[in-house]
Amino acid sequence: MRKLLFVLAGTLALSFFSLKSFAQLSDQEYNYVTMDLRGILTLTMTTNPQVDFVFTTVQEYMQGITRFNAVQLEVDATMAWDLFVYAQTDFWVQVEQYSTNGNAALPAEILEMQSSVPSAAPENLNTWISLKGLDNSEVVGGIPTVETQFLAGEVGTGAGESFAPGTAAGNPTTHRFRLDMRLKPDIPATFPNSTVLISDAGNNEEYAAAGYYYLEVVYSLVEDL
Repeated sequence: MRKLLFVLAGTLALSFFSLKSFAQLSDQEYNYVTMDLRGILTLTMTTNPQVDFVFTTVQEYMQGITRFNAVQLEVDATMAWDLFVYAQTDFWVQVEQYSTNGNAALPAEILEMQSSVPSAAPENLNTWISLKGLDNSEVVGGIPTVETQFLAGEVGTGAGESFAPGTAAGNPTTHRFRLDMRLKPDIPATFPNSTVLISDAGNNEEYAAAGYYYLEVVYSLVEDL
């Protein structure tokens, strides 16, 4: 009888050990989760891309015309960024000639601009200033220099030389730009506020010829340079 009890106890112990060993078995599968963070730089112009200046009175010639909030820009960025501006050409393009008197070679610099967002760049638009033409901006192949006019950031990647990532909706004081434009021909139309004289080009006449002109202004948003 005792021997039978020992046999039963041993059998139960063996069964328990076998069940315990079986419960420790496991199996695993794996999957790989990837993440692709694409850099985003989005520049949006929320105003009409064409800004018109029409001079039809003596008062307009003498006092000039100012377009406040002529251009509004919004920046959404996931990385540090710079924003600079320049004229696509050195001179305005004359589309229609109204008179043969005067000079049709009007420098880009007769257009004055100022920005609502302060910039620490050496060349900035913190106050009324002539917009630089292509050569004076020294932008070559879309790459600016220290002579380029910056709306945000500047050449260099050091502290304070760029604007931080963010959205225009969440950062309206730094990611939304309101740009004012001004033209003051005076009489005769010499544009006295310009940093480049009309007589420096064309037929050497010192005043502008009557006509219809246009100038293309480039706003370039780039990753911190």
